[in-house]
Amino acid sequence: MAKSVKSEGIVLKKKGLLNKDYLVTIFTKEQGKIKVFAKGIKKITSRRLSHIETGNLIQTILSTKNDRFYLQETKLISGFAKIKDSQEKVNFLYQFFFVLERLLPENQKEFSIYQLTKKFLIKLSADGFSEKDLTQFINELIRQFGYSKKNLSSNGLRQTIEEIISEKLPSFII
Repeated sequence: MAKSVKSEGIVLKKKGLLNKDYLVTIFTKEQGKIKVFAKGIKKITSRRLSHIETGNLIQTILSTKNDRFYLQETKLISGFAKIKDSQEKVNFLYQFFFVLERLLPENQKEFSIYQLTKKFLIKLSADGFSEKDLTQFINELIRQFGYSKKNLSSNGLRQTIEEIISEKLPSFII
């Protein structure tokens, strides 16, 4: 039996599926990282499509059926437009989200990490954000997950993250 869940979340990534559907990874305040099927969202009449852009903060109504989430309704809380106006900020956003998405377990509430991610988005949308700030946020992320107790340099961060996720990071990361 399907039930509805209202949730606030941050869109981490989306993947196009067959027909007019997307598989969207959302980091929610209530459920943690979840994968959501967005049926029919590519239709020209869909108002939800613009809401599921990477980095958007949204309010969602999800239905659950057979342990899967389906996107029913969305309301845009913030699109963080100032981030998307700057290619450098978009690069910082994707670097942080790449690491975050790899480290987050699915369906596990991570309230402090969620708050850190919102703080990152707010600070990134302000003026004066630099690579040093990105390194500080990723260091804090690693600390909150319990992988390190001290601040690491960019090289140390890269090496630590690669060990944790067991894969090489793309060259654009950190």
